[in-house]
Amino acid sequence: MKENHLLKRMKIMKTKRIILTAVILLIAGFVLQSCRKAPAPGNGSPLDNLNVPDGFKFESTRIEGVTINMPSTVDFSKDKSRFNIYTADPANGGKLITAGSFDKNGQWTGNIRIPTALDSIFVQSIAGSRKVGLTVQSVKGSSVTINFGDGYGTTPPDTIPTETKSAYFSNLSAGEYKAMRVNNLVQNGDFETDDFGTIAGWPSHHPIDGKWYFTNYRNKKMEWYNDGGNHVIRTPLKNIGVYYGGASQMVAANPGDLITFSADIKSTGNAKTLYSWLYLIPRDANNRVLAYYWIQYKFPSHDWTTKTVAATMPAGTVKVQALFWSWDFDKSSSIYYDNAVVTGPVKDTDGDGVDDDMDDYPNDASRAFNVYYPNQTDWGTVAFEDLWPGKGDYDFNDLVLDYHFKSVLNSSNKLVEFFTDYSVRAVGASLKNGFGFMLGGDPANVASVTGTHYTENYIHTNANGTEQGQSNTVIILFDNAFRNIGNSGSAFINTKENVPYVKPDTSQLHVLYTNPVSVSTTGTAPYNPFLIVNGERGKEVHLAGQKPTDLVNNSYFDTDADATNPATGKYYQTKNNLPWALDLPVSFAYPVEQVDILSAYNHFAQWAESGGTNYPDWYMNKSGYRVNSNIYTPPTK
Repeated sequence: MKENHLLKRMKIMKTKRIILTAVILLIAGFVLQSCRKAPAPGNGSPLDNLNVPDGFKFESTRIEGVTINMPSTVDFSKDKSRFNIYTADPANGGKLITAGSFDKNGQWTGNIRIPTALDSIFVQSIAGSRKVGLTVQSVKGSSVTINFGDGYGTTPPDTIPTETKSAYFSNLSAGEYKAMRVNNLVQNGDFETDDFGTIAGWPSHHPIDGKWYFTNYRNKKMEWYNDGGNHVIRTPLKNIGVYYGGASQMVAANPGDLITFSADIKSTGNAKTLYSWLYLIPRDANNRVLAYYWIQYKFPSHDWTTKTVAATMPAGTVKVQALFWSWDFDKSSSIYYDNAVVTGPVKDTDGDGVDDDMDDYPNDASRAFNVYYPNQTDWGTVAFEDLWPGKGDYDFNDLVLDYHFKSVLNSSNKLVEFFTDYSVRAVGASLKNGFGFMLGGDPANVASVTGTHYTENYIHTNANGTEQGQSNTVIILFDNAFRNIGNSGSAFINTKENVPYVKPDTSQLHVLYTNPVSVSTTGTAPYNPFLIVNGERGKEVHLAGQKPTDLVNNSYFDTDADATNPATGKYYQTKNNLPWALDLPVSFAYPVEQVDILSAYNHFAQWAESGGTNYPDWYMNKSGYRVNSNIYTPPTK
């Protein structure tokens, strides 16, 4: 009896152990599932059905070549001056992209990285400002040339009929923003004061007294006029049918001074009968004319348009005449002028060739300009899938990192240093991934790197902070994304709305060069960003078409879903050209966990299958572009 009872107890205990084991395994399964990324999708993924053309690299930005030619009337041998390039007219909210100076020939040639959807830029210089149209939807980029010398001439004002006088006119539109230089050498430039003199003609002597003098043509001269509460000067209405004349003010000047003359111009009536000029006429101590510099505005628009003429004063200059000159061939039409600004020499404290009021570092000759990517205020995003070379689930949220670059150039347009603000916004995976980027140039030329975060002991750096064993400059920002965002209690950080939100921190990387380096050597921000998978240094995930670093493990290429072929220039794309990473020139609103990007963005497929031609702005928050329920939204509190 005792033996049977003992056997019975042993069977009961065995049954309990089996049940306990099953429960433990079940719990472990749930825990494991909550800490790992979902398995890679099979061939049923909707993205596998996309017909992506060969050569398309899923780029939402492009490199645009820009050449700026300044007027030959300006001597750039000492004064390098400055230009700014904006996304649009800054008076209308345009944001600064880049800035720089001109060479001794008055030219700048370089590259800017801009969104493929951007159809124009706004270029500002001492010779004026222009909105410049670009080739739209070109992922390969193109080039544009801006000639600020268009419309310039060096002949005197006259009354020769228009049929016999050659003239030049730029079809590029001008903007209304002219704050490159702030000191105004003329008085009453806004024409709010009714205090004008009269001279017989433009050659007539008149003093440097801060007064505008109207020329007298057949007893007709310019009029002071109240234009809806704003006072202007204009060519006379109800005239004899033909009017030649203008308004002049004399200001002091010296040889070598860079003088600019800007004004707003518009017309009423029949613009085809109207011709306008802005003149700078330097004179010597005997009032003799030394040169003529002008820009013509033919058939002025009915809308206010800013025009500018710029010139370096020749030897013997003691004063310069700022002259409005007009031809008006219709008694019912008129040319209006307002906001006259004449600028002259200003201080260059550090002697780098860039005037203090144009220099972001007026007391530091080694620095001159701040330039930005994506622009002065906006952030960009790089978003990864981390199962390479296997397929991911294409929610592009395994690592979501926002960035903003500020680069500092010297007056020769070379890179002195750059600052990268970065923020890990989401980690939708359990893998401890690192992040870095590669840029061109000798890593030994880097003086220092600060702002990196290493905790996993697999990144090895040189004394200057660049990564060891690299022929290019490689900088690893961090080696474990989890250490840069915080803990949500889950592996899915900021990708599931039922998981506590973690507010991202912002860090700043600083890279300082020993010797300033050409931007053509380093490339353009954000350079070549990449993810390091789960602490395995040789397992790098780059943007489509981007080359790996010297430390990559090449044995992963052309395995599993990867179809990398260095011989053809194909990197980090599948057989049907899908990527493992995306770079966006905005702070990207990424999909929620395990929702592919096609289900979150309605036009992603059209963009990809068109090779970037259709819907280049697919990521924007426009009507019909997004499925908001499939996009992660941080809590409002």
